[in-house]
Amino acid sequence: MSSPYVHQTQNRVRIRSDYIQQHAAEVTDLIAKLELVPGITEIQYRRYAGSVAIRFDSKVISAAALLETVESYGWLENSEERDFINNAVRLGAKTLLKGIALTTLKRTLGGSLVSAVAAIAR
Repeated sequence: MSSPYVHQTQNRVRIRSDYIQQHAAEVTDLIAKLELVPGITEIQYRRYAGSVAIRFDSKVISAAALLETVESYGWLENSEERDFINNAVRLGAKTLLKGIALTTLKRTLGGSLVSAVAAIAR
């Protein structure tokens, strides 16, 4: 799957996403909370399909309010974007740590010695 899918009618919202499929405990917890919300009449969860369908009374609660809620819990998160961000942060942190280590070594041992060692290490 990868990109979240939302289908909306007047009294029903259906969401499919990797998050729903891969985070069963979190999804189940939110479903339990949603079942207590006035106006929600039925929730169907199909974990292996990564799908949740919510039937509701649009006179009591809006589809926009439901979508805002599930979005705030990560259900509409795109896993490819999350992976890209995680990899970028990890790479940035690694580069920053190398820079700090080299700067510390240069100040401690002297620039020319560290530059020679860094050139050999590459």
